[in-house]
Amino acid sequence: MKKGFAAITFMLVFAGVSIAQKGTAENGYWPMGYSGDTWTGEITAVKEDTREFTLTYNKGDKEQTFVGVIAKGFTVKLKDGKDYEVKMDELLGMRAKAYYITKSKKDAAGIVTKTYEVFQLKFLPKDK
Repeated sequence: MKKGFAAITFMLVFAGVSIAQKGTAENGYWPMGYSGDTWTGEITAVKEDTREFTLTYNKGDKEQTFVGVIAKGFTVKLKDGKDYEVKMDELLGMRAKAYYITKSKKDAAGIVTKTYEVFQLKFLPKDK
């Protein structure tokens, strides 16, 4: 009985942490090669030239970051149904959930570099 209670308590405590940052996408139609990876946080840095952005998640004194890349011409659908091309500097300070595909690339020296290509951003309300 005590072991069961401890296991349930453990799952509830850590469920909030996993939901808050790295997570899994809800059911739906997704692009080929997508394994359901998501990451949620506040956009704290952007680089226009490389189209990179940094999502930061803070929990107490711990901080985790995720660096994703969005394609040039990336659009989001507005409430009125129109597509809007995202400008990198407009993303700063926004809270978002990024849906991404991990890509690995090996250079001539054999060094493998991973990039996280974001194909969808869902903007979320700010935490209180």
